[in-house]
Amino acid sequence: MGVLDFFKGKRPGRNRKEPARDTIAYPNLVQMGNVGATRRIVFKPTPRNLRWFGQQPYTRRAINSIKNPIALLDWEIVPLKGIEMNSELQRQAEIAAYCLDNPNIDDSFRTFTEQVVEDILMGAGAIEMQLSGDQLRPLWLWPVDGLTIQIFPGWAGGSNEARYIQIVGYGNFVGQGIGQQVLLRNDELIYIRPNPSSATPFGRGPVEIAFNTISRLLGVGEFAGNVATNARPSVGLDLGAGASIEELNAFKQYWRNEVEGQGNMPLMGTTEYDSQGKSRGPSVLRLYPEGDNGLYLKYQEFLHRELAAAFDISPQNLGVERDLNRNTSEVAEDRDREQAVKPYAHLLESHITREAIHAKLGFSQLQFQFRGIEREDEHENAEVYKLEYESNAVTPNEYRERRGMERSSNDFADLNFADVQIAMMAARGSAQIDDPELPKAQNPPRSSLKPKVNKPERARKPTK
Repeated sequence: MGVLDFFKGKRPGRNRKEPARDTIAYPNLVQMGNVGATRRIVFKPTPRNLRWFGQQPYTRRAINSIKNPIALLDWEIVPLKGIEMNSELQRQAEIAAYCLDNPNIDDSFRTFTEQVVEDILMGAGAIEMQLSGDQLRPLWLWPVDGLTIQIFPGWAGGSNEARYIQIVGYGNFVGQGIGQQVLLRNDELIYIRPNPSSATPFGRGPVEIAFNTISRLLGVGEFAGNVATNARPSVGLDLGAGASIEELNAFKQYWRNEVEGQGNMPLMGTTEYDSQGKSRGPSVLRLYPEGDNGLYLKYQEFLHRELAAAFDISPQNLGVERDLNRNTSEVAEDRDREQAVKPYAHLLESHITREAIHAKLGFSQLQFQFRGIEREDEHENAEVYKLEYESNAVTPNEYRERRGMERSSNDFADLNFADVQIAMMAARGSAQIDDPELPKAQNPPRSSLKPKVNKPERARKPTK
């Protein structure tokens, strides 16, 4: 180890055996001649717009299609894979489950989860953690507006060093005594980044990814609404070259008072003549398409599909249900669960397990997990089992164990398909039922199963 490595390892708060990092975290934040830039905080841009965009109808529908299924899932505290449950782990699991069931005095686990998942979809989820003196409820959790959290990108890992700072009012300026600020250590805040990247300490949520799409959707929706209410007519009227200014003004006033009603139609006069020297008469000029084309409905549908793509969901979740049938709808629903619901559920699982249960509570052999997130197609599983069973690959008891059911006590449950067929053929050949579980009345001896043959009666001798 060289001299530089020796001094490099003397970072305050560093564990004795922890290696030091040579590369720079988020180097794109460092400008030329400004080496200490990583010690400054960075903030997430446009948080107010993200919150406002999240309240629009189609964005709200996209958020709910991911948030609600996660909030409705059951959950449990279980040992890590390969570790068996014992009395001590059971005690720790009950304590962790009670803390998550009652995260604070205001929230249940469902309301707590809904807030955190929605903030993740906005761009950043955050949970404050604090320990209490109650042994039965040692951990308290509060959902935090992740868009108010700013980050020190040069955080070196010290246990007493602030990694986050909360600024009220979505501010982006931090100074001594300016506004209310809350410094937070790494063990006091769980910061959840969707779509993390090595280029920025922040994540990229679906609402942030669809920022421009939502903006265009709001703009074209407002335009279509104005057109549909006749606020902007699609035609203009030309009175021809022979109209004077007095006639034009008189006609304009007549049109506004008697004909037009609510809209403002543009009026104009021209001095154009045809090839014979005659001025052309009044004509109608089409400014833009009318009807559904004028409302840009197809473009709005395209924006809906683009918004759905940003959330990794199907357009049918946003009301775009053209050319759908039952089969394609069910496939799209399964795809949404695999590509949208499960990734965010597992993201929340991993942060709660690693930072709340392991790091804060110290229960290193337990994990938090959702039940039912790995939903399987039972019909497809049964078809696969049928093929495996007929290929002598599994037995009924092995299939029952795979499904989490108790083993069957029947002797045939431990035989494969070929052995069962051999036993059935032997039973048919012997014409004997040999099932020890049946009572003797239903398990007759072999002799009683032989077919009876009616012998012909002898001719009686005539009596005298």
